[in-house]
Amino acid sequence: MEYKWKILIVAWFVNLSIWTGDIVLAVLGNPIMGDFHMNLSYFSFLLSLPILMMVILGLPVGILIAKLGPKRTALLGLGIAFVAQILRGFSTETLDFTVYTAFYGVGMAVVFPNLPKIAESSFPSEQQGLAAGVYMSGLPSGAILGLVASSFLLPYLPWREIFWLYASLLILGAILWFIVANDLQEGKVSMVEGFKKVSKNRFLWLVSVANLTLLITYFGATQYFPSQRQLTEFLGSLSPVLVATISLALIVGFLLLPPFSKKIGEKKALITYQITVAFLLPLFAWGISVRSIIVWILAFLAGLMLGGIIPLYFAFLSRTNVERKYFGIASGIFVSVLNIGGFLAPILSEILDRIGGIYGVAILFSISSITGALLSYFFPVKNR
Repeated sequence: MEYKWKILIVAWFVNLSIWTGDIVLAVLGNPIMGDFHMNLSYFSFLLSLPILMMVILGLPVGILIAKLGPKRTALLGLGIAFVAQILRGFSTETLDFTVYTAFYGVGMAVVFPNLPKIAESSFPSEQQGLAAGVYMSGLPSGAILGLVASSFLLPYLPWREIFWLYASLLILGAILWFIVANDLQEGKVSMVEGFKKVSKNRFLWLVSVANLTLLITYFGATQYFPSQRQLTEFLGSLSPVLVATISLALIVGFLLLPPFSKKIGEKKALITYQITVAFLLPLFAWGISVRSIIVWILAFLAGLMLGGIIPLYFAFLSRTNVERKYFGIASGIFVSVLNIGGFLAPILSEILDRIGGIYGVAILFSISSITGALLSYFFPVKNR
C-alpha cells in the first residue's frame, strides 16, 4: 500500500480518537453534573471549552507545525489529550474537571491542524477533496462511537471508567502515527516571514470565514436539532439512532461526494450543497414540530450534503498557494477561524431559541449556510 493511503487511514483514526474523547462528554452529562453539583449552563460551557481552546491555539499550533513538523506536533497533542482524559477521570471537584477539560482542548488544538498538512503534502491537488473526506469522516465516526456506544456503556460503567476506556484510543492513535507518519523536511523556516506571508493571503481568509459559517450550520444539523425536547419526546429511545443516522450520512457524503463534486465542478458543487442545506434545515425544524417521520429523510439528506461540503473547504485550503513549508501556519489559521463558528453556534442558538423558538434557530442555520454559499462564489478559482 502506498504511503499516502497508509497515513490517510491513520489520520482518520487519529481524528476519530480525539473527537470521540470530546463528544463522549455530552453523554456523561447527567452523572457528572450530579457528582459535581453543576447546573446545565455551566455544563454547556464545558462542552464548548475544548472548541474555545482550538480557537485560541490554532495559530500558535500552526507555527509549531511549521517548526517541528506534523509528526512530532501531532504526537505531542495526542499525549496531552491522553493525560487530560485520564485526569478527568480522577477529578474530585468542578474546578479540577474544568481545568482538565480545557487541557483536553489543548490536545485537540495541537492534533487537528496536522491532518490538513499531511493531506496537502501527501496527495496531489485533484485528490485533496477525497483525502479530506476520508480523514474528516473520523469526526462522525467518533460521534457514533462517543454518543451511541457510550449510551449503552453508561448503565454498566461509571463515567470515570468510560473516560479511561476512550483514552486507550488516543494511545493507539499515537502508536500508529509514530509508526506510519514521516517527518517532513521543509528546510529552514522563518516564523516571522511565514506569518507575514500567510496572513496576507486573502483566499485563505475567505475560505476560513466561509468555513466558519459552515460550522454554525453543522452544529444545527448534528447537535441542536437532534437534542430538541420535541424530537426526544417524539422518538424516545430512537433519538440516539437519529444522531447515528446523521453521522452515517456524513460519512457517506465524505466518501462518495468528492468524486461527484469534481465531475460537476467543485465550486459549483460547494454552492449547490450549501443552498440545499439552507432549505433542508427549516423543513427539519417543521418535521420535528409536527412529529413527522420525514425527519429521518431530512436528517439523512442534511448529513449527506454537509458531508459533501466539508471536504471541499479543506480541498480549497490546499489551493490557497501558501508555500508548502508554511502550510502548517495556514492550517492553524483555518482551524482557529472555523472553530469560532463552533464556539458561537451554541450561544447564538440559545439566544434565538428564546426569541423565535425552533424556527428562529432554523433561520439562523439557513442564513449561515447561504452566507457560506455567497462567500464560496467569490473563491478565486476556476469552476472545474
